[in-house]
Amino acid sequence: MLGYSIQERSDNSPIIPNELMEFIKKDTYSLIIKGSAGTGKTTLSLTILRALEIKDNFFYICTRASPKQLLTSYPWIAKFKESQERETPNSATNETDVPINFEDARLDEPESLFERITNELMDVKAPLIVIDSWDAIASFMDREARLNNERVLQTWRERAGAKLIFVNEDPSNTSLDFVVDGAVKLDQVFYQDIRVREISLLKLRGIKIRKPSYMFTLDKGNFRSIQTHNPKNFIINLDSINFLQFDKKKNTRRLLLCEQGLIKSGYNELDTNLGGGFPRRGIAVIEVESGINILVAMAFLFKIMATFLKFGNVVFFEPPESIDPTRLSLYFKSYLSVVQTDPERFFWLGPKIKGLTEPFSSWADKDQGDPLLGYPHENIVKEHQSDPNRLLLSILPLNRLQRLNPRNKMEHLSYARQNIDLTIFIARENEPIPWTLEICDIVLKVSVIKGSLFLRPLYPLSPILAMEVNNSFGYPILKLIPLV
Repeated sequence: MLGYSIQERSDNSPIIPNELMEFIKKDTYSLIIKGSAGTGKTTLSLTILRALEIKDNFFYICTRASPKQLLTSYPWIAKFKESQERETPNSATNETDVPINFEDARLDEPESLFERITNELMDVKAPLIVIDSWDAIASFMDREARLNNERVLQTWRERAGAKLIFVNEDPSNTSLDFVVDGAVKLDQVFYQDIRVREISLLKLRGIKIRKPSYMFTLDKGNFRSIQTHNPKNFIINLDSINFLQFDKKKNTRRLLLCEQGLIKSGYNELDTNLGGGFPRRGIAVIEVESGINILVAMAFLFKIMATFLKFGNVVFFEPPESIDPTRLSLYFKSYLSVVQTDPERFFWLGPKIKGLTEPFSSWADKDQGDPLLGYPHENIVKEHQSDPNRLLLSILPLNRLQRLNPRNKMEHLSYARQNIDLTIFIARENEPIPWTLEICDIVLKVSVIKGSLFLRPLYPLSPILAMEVNNSFGYPILKLIPLV
């Protein structure tokens, strides 16, 4: 873990689609969660309990996995047992015991289990009942008995004002869909060569379904739907300037960012996928899919720059030509306010922008020819001589490199390998980069898949990460979420 913190909202609550959340908050309903094996139905069922903050007024029927298996896979459900222990402090408990609300019904006869459910509904002991799964019970009934029992459960549920959730292992069976108030389907689908999880909102009675499907992940044993990409989230509020705060305690261990030849990015999830971080003296490319605002890449990269500067290191930066200077200025002032106290550690390699670049030296002030081969090299030498422990980060648009002739291009790349700790090029999807793949170590691509934003490590191939943005402070703070 890095020894600094960036102010951002802490939200550990489960995240499910807004429409589904609105539906499960109703006083009474019946819901079916359907999908093939391994799609996340049990995880969603348990996450609903957590989202509703239900403590003990529920009844969870296990017909596939035992309650102990659930406790092993989802340790957080132990909180239900803790609430029961507080209510009965003198009762003897075992650490392996599961909450009494979880019923192991794997060996129960369908008739007795069905009677148990109706008794719970008649006595209104459990306003929420989860049957995981209904198939295991219904498979012992003929079609007519099954339909009749499903109607009976609906009737008793309505009279009791309860909530009833069915888990269904057979997504092709739609008999229950017509009876219940809500139906959702979980799938594992492929986008190109990537497997992603998708939830489809088939039916939510009384709720307007604004978006019929969402991507989701099961990271850390929780169901978490992926945020829909909205370009407005990357617009910075003028009132948020300099609102990003760092710990005041100065950390002098500048090489803490680099361990075993790997440089931390500031994103723990990305570092994990890359085997620990970016390789030192490495070259990386971040490619932005056409149709996505380049500001997404800026939000991603500015956190990396802020991480470098926080630890007393040096950044060389030239923005893409296509970015609006006014918006770039807002990003700069929000993310990199830390450099105002020591502008000598930040080197601006682009043309001057009024109100933004005055505190910093610019290659435009120097008569050194192309910036890639002149002024930066001069200052890199000075930085190495003044403090060999400082890490150097260079972020440049790829088209700047593309305009060099082949000899100068390879000369710069060779120089970067020898003298710059991490070089990152920013590229558009339509820019020719095949030759770059021969010499770079990391290729990341920002893509939109089914309406959500993702970071795809193309080389070396590693798991995809969802990109979520929190703009509640008036400026975008990116978070990377593993897809599990």
